[in-house]
Amino acid sequence: MDELHLHDLVALTTPLSAYKLRRGEIGVVIDLGPNGEYLLEFVGKDGAPYATPTVSSNQLMKVYLHADMVE
Repeated sequence: MDELHLHDLVALTTPLSAYKLRRGEIGVVIDLGPNGEYLLEFVGKDGAPYATPTVSSNQLMKVYLHADMVE
């Protein structure tokens, strides 16, 4: 997986049933933790956050919005 940074968009590769999040949901990295863990924020259409789980890097994939963002 590509290295993740603050404010990167990511998608879940596995569901997080404790947070009612499905595989493929899009979140934003809001903090970098130890051992390849990331604090994510998931926001609804109204702009209000609805989940902030800490997730291991092996449960994430980086999301690219434009082809020119890929190195």
